[in-house]
Amino acid sequence: MKKAYLGVDVGSVSTNLVVLDESNEVVAAEYLRTSGQPIATVQKGLYSIGQKLKGQLEIAGVGTTGSARYLSSMIIGADIVKNEITAHAIAASSVVPGVNTIIEIGGQDS
Repeated sequence: MKKAYLGVDVGSVSTNLVVLDESNEVVAAEYLRTSGQPIATVQKGLYSIGQKLKGQLEIAGVGTTGSARYLSSMIIGADIVKNEITAHAIAASSVVPGVNTIIEIGGQDS
């Protein structure tokens, strides 16, 4: 079975889940409004991602970020927990080596 990796970003405004395959291609994604209910939103997102994958990939690693990163990591059993700034820096330098500036606009924990 092919391996994939799940990223979960739980913020004050939205919850975003993405599954990448071993080639870093997006194979499934979900955007949900958090609506003040991070646990229920993560559960709904995981269910939706599971329906999209239909057991075709093995999730080999999970990372969480966002204002509810610690809470969501406990629910999911994440392998790594990082703040958004670190996650953005690593992702941007992977996609655009040598990048100097990243602008992040979030919900500012509305």
